[in-house]
Amino acid sequence: TLIAHDIPPSRVSWQTAASPTLFDALFDVQVLADAPPIALPRAAAELIDLVVCHRDRERYGLLYDLVWRLRHGEPALLDVPSDALVHRLSMLAKAVRRDLHKMHAFLRFRRVPDVDEERYVAWFEPQHFILEATAQFFVDRFRSLVWSILTPIGSLHWDGTALQQGPASARGAATGHDDFEAGWATYFASTFNPARLNTGLMQQHMPKRYWPNLPEAKLIPDLVRNAASRVEGIMTNTPLASRKKDP
Repeated sequence: TLIAHDIPPSRVSWQTAASPTLFDALFDVQVLADAPPIALPRAAAELIDLVVCHRDRERYGLLYDLVWRLRHGEPALLDVPSDALVHRLSMLAKAVRRDLHKMHAFLRFRRVPDVDEERYVAWFEPQHFILEATAQFFVDRFRSLVWSILTPIGSLHWDGTALQQGPASARGAATGHDDFEAGWATYFASTFNPARLNTGLMQQHMPKRYWPNLPEAKLIPDLVRNAASRVEGIMTNTPLASRKKDP
């Protein structure tokens, strides 16, 4: 609507529904519905889809600046990574991509006990508003299961056929453990290589903020603590000839 009326960014103040102001009544909802669509480059549309998920309160204003400039003489703006606006939006998008990756990698389902049907539940705390953006990933990956994903920003519920969104939840709603976790923990410990331990790199890929959601994370302190003695034991019990490198 703003673009259709050629209103420059300097005349617009953005806010979310969670922070209403006295000016809310001045905007006609019907005008929104009648606004024509905006043609944008594919790269811009993909960037917008990511940036709107970020928690930065200025994200809408930044995106409107982008759309305005793309429509007013700078159609190749996204090809200029040194531009301050493009750089900032790229950093916001990068943070959202990282959050999506972490949710895909570190979300763990647990079977819910004492129910007639086989149902699984998972708890995750995303840094940004990525719940809707990540929904299709879990539907595609766990289509045959009945599951719920609970987060502080909302919830997803899949019944094997349809996906529904629900209200925010609390960590306590996804407590408990199942038999699979014990097997997974055993596998994780057996694949741990003490000779290649790099705690800094490990925490870079698996930040501590995700550890409470990971059953295998309970093993990490002991694995790290005993790594040196395990390496020493391996070296002591390995014949010298087998430790020589091939020429």
